[in-house]
Amino acid sequence: MPQLVKGGKYIYGLSKVSRTGVIIIPPEAMTEYKFRDGDRVILLSGSRKSGGFGVTKSSILQKTNLARLIQDIPGLASYQIPENVTIEAKGRWLCWSTIKTGGYLQLTTETLSKYNIAVGDFLTIGRGSYLAISFIARGVILEEALRHPDLEIFEVHN
Repeated sequence: MPQLVKGGKYIYGLSKVSRTGVIIIPPEAMTEYKFRDGDRVILLSGSRKSGGFGVTKSSILQKTNLARLIQDIPGLASYQIPENVTIEAKGRWLCWSTIKTGGYLQLTTETLSKYNIAVGDFLTIGRGSYLAISFIARGVILEEALRHPDLEIFEVHN
């Protein structure tokens, strides 16, 4: 996994959002974050600067100061609200989704729009923290990643 700039974020690659809302999670990220096909994950909106979202598990968030955020949304941590339905809490968009067989998320156009993402967009996938994988939608990290032809691009070929 390359580091784009000295001291910068480690990047797994780029994922291109398919016309059906598929976003592939690189196998290396799946392994590092101990995600498996069928896992239910929480999507939290990214920073205003980089946009996109982070992907994590409810069980991981329960051990952090973000636990209160998901506890304030009835049914989110227990996955009782409908899948891919975004809810705003304290200025952040959150939803849950299932990692599909083959290591990908499939989000609706409406869900993508809440994270300011559109079909055809490239997302830089990086090691966000021990909490979540980062799917970065804009800003300097994405711009730098797009200048690296050696980065793997993960996309659905229809």
